[in-house]
This record gives sequence, C-alpha cells and structure tokens, in this order.
Amino acid sequence: MPANKQFESKHLLSLLGQQVVCRQQQCEIIELLDDCEFVLQVLATADTNIQSTQYGEGHRDVPVTYILSIFDGEGELHSDLIASGIDLLLTK
Repeated sequence: MPANKQFESKHLLSLLGQQVVCRQQQCEIIELLDDCEFVLQVLATADTNIQSTQYGEGHRDVPVTYILSIFDGEGELHSDLIASGIDLLLTK
C-alpha cells in the first residue's frame, strides 16, 4: 500500500474515542493499527461475536468490531472510511 503522508500519526490518534456510523451501526473508534487501519467497536447493540480460545473453542461473547483501512491501493482515503464519515473528522 503506498504511503500517504497527508495525515500525521498524532492527527489520526486524536480520532480515538470519536463516534461514527459504520455499516448502519453506531460505532466508536477504539484503536489505530500501524497508522493505516482504524478498529471500530459497535456501541449499544445486542449483537456479539463469539471469541475463540487459542484452541479454536468459542466460549466468550465480545462486541462486534470492524477494521477499516484508512488508505486504498492508490494512497487515497478508502471508500469505507469516507462512507462512515471519518474523512470529515480528519479535515477538522
């Protein structure tokens, strides 16, 4: 993936805790992975995923999360990021 120096790490980190709508669900940005992906956690929903142990056995319900790439293959903002409105937060 081409590097895009349009946004600095500290600017991306400032978005942690912001709430956005992703895939028609209210989410919160909870993590930044390697300056190229955001992790979003769905808020206030009955939906959960079953987290498996290291042995592949599912025992624990965890909140639904999504991972959104910040940049696409050409180094531009990814369309999923734009659809969730995070691009508007980045331009503030």
